[in-house]
This record gives sequence, C-alpha cells and structure tokens, in this order.
Amino acid sequence: MTNNETTTSSQTTPNDSSNTYPIRAVERVCDILDLLQRTREGVSLPDVASITSLPKSSAFRYLSALEARSYIERDEETALYRVGLAFQPHNARQLEAFLAQAEGPLRGLRDDTGESANLGVLEGPMVVHSLVFESSKMMRLAARVGDRAPIHSTALGKAMAAELPEERVLAMLKAVEMTPFTDHTITTPDDYLAALVAVRQQGYAVDELENQADGRCIAMALQGMPFLCGISVSAPADRLTVDKVPAVVKQLRSVGLQLVRDFLSEN
Repeated sequence: MTNNETTTSSQTTPNDSSNTYPIRAVERVCDILDLLQRTREGVSLPDVASITSLPKSSAFRYLSALEARSYIERDEETALYRVGLAFQPHNARQLEAFLAQAEGPLRGLRDDTGESANLGVLEGPMVVHSLVFESSKMMRLAARVGDRAPIHSTALGKAMAAELPEERVLAMLKAVEMTPFTDHTITTPDDYLAALVAVRQQGYAVDELENQADGRCIAMALQGMPFLCGISVSAPADRLTVDKVPAVVKQLRSVGLQLVRDFLSEN
C-alpha cells in the first residue's frame, strides 16, 4: 500500500470525528421540510427561496422533486406549498375509516354544544384538523379541514402532546419555535411542560386565548387509538366562558368514549 493510499484510508475511517461533514443538499431539503411543517396556510416559492437562502430556480427544483415524491403538495389556487401525503400516518387507511365513523358523533357534539366541534390528528409538531363541524352562530371560532396549527398554542396540541415522552415534546417544540400568536401564547419549553402536567392531571386541555386573542378551546385526547388524535370544542371566549368548561368536558368525554368504542369494535 502506498503512502497516499494510507493517508486516504485514515481520512475516511468511520471513527474519525473530523469526518462529520454536512451534506448540503440534504440540509436544504430538511430546511424546506422544516419550514413547511411550521406553516399553517402554506409557503410561496419566493418565500421558500428567501428563508432558505436559495436562488429561486434552485428552490423550485427542490420543491418539484419533493412534490414528485408526495412529500409536499402545491395548492393550484394559491400556488402555496404545504407538506404532502407522504407525511400522513402509516395507518392512513385506519385513519380514513375512523374519520368516516366519527362524522356523526362529532356533528352531534356541535349540535349539543352549539359551538364548533373539531377532530385533530398529530403530524410531526403540527395538529391537522381532519374534521370540522362549524357552529351555526354568526360569530364562531372554526378552522378549516386540512388547516395545520402548532402544538404549543392549541388545546388539541396540548392534549395530544401530554400523551408523549418529554424528549419528543421538546424536539417538537424546537421545530415550531414556539411562535407567540397572542399575549397569552406559551413561549418557553418549561412553561409548556408545566402545562402538560396540568393536562395529565385533569384529563383535558384548554387554549386560553393562546392561539387567537378572542378564542377559547377545550380538547381531549382519545385513549387507546393506534394514532394520536383528539377532539375539541372551540368558540369565542366571551361565549364559551370559564364556567361552561366542566359541562363541555363532560360532553367531550362522552363523545370521545363513543368514538373509541365504535372504532375498536370495528377493528
């Protein structure tokens, strides 16, 4: 073996800590995916290019490659990019069947409370609103099906995060950067972990004007499901007052038990 060969071998040994080089293309893909995971409405091509410090033409090539693999999708009307079907849970068929079963009970929850009823699923650090039945009242608080919201500012996010190990929750919080949406949004990991302790103790989570300045939401995770999901009731805070929370919790618990029981009996 020549000296040059010996040198090359020593430079490429897996045990050499100096051999940890970043792979730029992979990092850029991760930057784009992290960016789209954090968005609610989607991100435009110019914004992707600007935020990731990529030329617009390069950003478009990355986005096109990711779209071809269904890691992201492009809204034809708004031209905004969002995470795609490839990030859906592996048990997507079970989820689809569950959502079909849940429509009736969730609609009933909306009718009984008079407020918007929601079913959300956890995908990465985001809550995806998979079913939404809006209140019939003129002033209402409601997301749209497919809307994404971060775990740190939502009752559904807190309810589902309370089911996870602390280290996973901390990783998710880092991904969403704990953006403050109102003066009441929890913005530090320590405060969030403390809030999860309360969620576990009481069995439900409350968004106290944390995601929208005039909104209150009560949520509960569904126990015993093969994927993390939860249901909630949301409304303007001056109508869904604090004294009404116990009654809503009771209704959520009843509907949640029905949803789990019906799903498990079919699967």
